[in-house]
Amino acid sequence: MRVIKLSILALFTLVCLSCSSQDTETYWKIDNIYREDKKPFIGLTGAFMQEIIDHQFHFIKKGDSLYFDLPEKFQIDTKNFKSLRQLHITDRDYYEMYAQNFSSGIFKIKFKDNATLSDSKNTIIEFKKITKEEYLKSVQEVINHQKSIEQKVNSLKSQLEQQPQIILNPVKKMPTKGAELMNNMGEQIFLNIPTEIELRESGDLKNEVFGNIKIGTFKDKSVIYDVDHKENDYGLKQLTIWISSDSSAFSIDRYLADQPNLKLFRRDGNNVVGYDVGYDGREDKAVVQSYFCLKYYKVENSHIFIYADVFRSQMKNAPNLEEMNKILNFNYNISQNISVKVNN
Repeated sequence: MRVIKLSILALFTLVCLSCSSQDTETYWKIDNIYREDKKPFIGLTGAFMQEIIDHQFHFIKKGDSLYFDLPEKFQIDTKNFKSLRQLHITDRDYYEMYAQNFSSGIFKIKFKDNATLSDSKNTIIEFKKITKEEYLKSVQEVINHQKSIEQKVNSLKSQLEQQPQIILNPVKKMPTKGAELMNNMGEQIFLNIPTEIELRESGDLKNEVFGNIKIGTFKDKSVIYDVDHKENDYGLKQLTIWISSDSSAFSIDRYLADQPNLKLFRRDGNNVVGYDVGYDGREDKAVVQSYFCLKYYKVENSHIFIYADVFRSQMKNAPNLEEMNKILNFNYNISQNISVKVNN
């Protein structure tokens, strides 16, 4: 009888230990992101990957669930974790997640970067396990830092209100001609465009997000037209026409409200010019990251975004405000001479 009781007690203890083990909380924070083959990120890819690091992901693992505290509070079940969208990285649909695993204090999320033409695509987001004390301290430090950044950004936005960097010249009316474009479904779109430009379907790797509408080289429902000008070629800084047949509604009011870092310089209905204000970690200050202009039309099934942004990092002597204004004015003047052709 004594042996039976001891056996039952031992079994009960094992069950309790098992339950306790499953309920144990462990603490994790993002640590690194890199290509699986260790090759460096090329071009703008490095900036996109840094954006993922900048989310400052922190989570607590309990059983099969991950409870995130940063960048915001949400939960993921590891058994159903199959997409980076579940990490709230919603504007990167061309990142194809294919694996995730915990091993020896390291959590790896593996995905294929389909936004690059490079042979090096397989990418790893790496988290490291830390103590509860380290976790709580790190989360608080990030929160304090984010508040400091927000204050700096708001201060710069207020400064731009009083001392604008953008110098927008009066629009010059240009001779125009008709242009026939098509969306991805072959539906025609008729525009009036300046005679001194040509529109051609883009062969470059490009991606842009306008609210819930994602347009890109590898995105369904998308067609992208580059603006060719005989005398001026500003590359990626040049005005581009983005067309999507996405059924999602677009509101420029919602678009602006959902991006608090945007600061308007001028607005006329669905036609806006402004700044994208961000934070430079190396200099520990808020900076104007880019000047942008956007003009929006809805033509039957097509969303048409006539858009350009000029980044300070793209300047040879960044930040070159004179050159940024020159390119912005070129793009803006062209955009103001583009309109939807009304059939009589």
